Amino acid sequence: MFSLIVIWIHVIAAMFWIGGMLFFSIILVPSLRLCLAGEQRAVLIRFVGRRFRLYGWISFAVLFATGLLRLMQNGLLISEYGYVLKVKFVLVFVMVLLTLLHDFIFGPKSRGREQSPERKHTYLKTGRWIARINLVVGLLIVLSAVSLVRGF
Repeated sequence: MFSLIVIWIHVIAAMFWIGGMLFFSIILVPSLRLCLAGEQRAVLIRFVGRRFRLYGWISFAVLFATGLLRLMQNGLLISEYGYVLKVKFVLVFVMVLLTLLHDFIFGPKSRGREQSPERKHTYLKTGRWIARINLVVGLLIVLSAVSLVRGF
């Protein structure tokens, strides 16, 4: 029963993280482009992004902890399963790195008062691309997780 609860918590945390990224990029940002002016839209996106960031990092911590618990329960197999698990770990590492870049470097620099408007725009565009790439990496993590559970 404990194993089932750990898996359930792991899946909920993954759903929150990936679902939040999908909602943000497919629903929220395009909707705000249609109904709010530039500065109002930017303020709301920053507010929602900061609020999501806290819970996103919490979900990362939960994913990490429950993933470690699952590893301790099952062990790392030297097989195709082990190979896919290693791929998943690399993708998770890339996702954490991209999220750190987005949240703590490009995001703040795109709003920095000391930056020229051209520089702010460059940081903003780079941050948007990092977020898009991060979403793709997240979806690949889900694919690797499904292949671990359902086979190859």
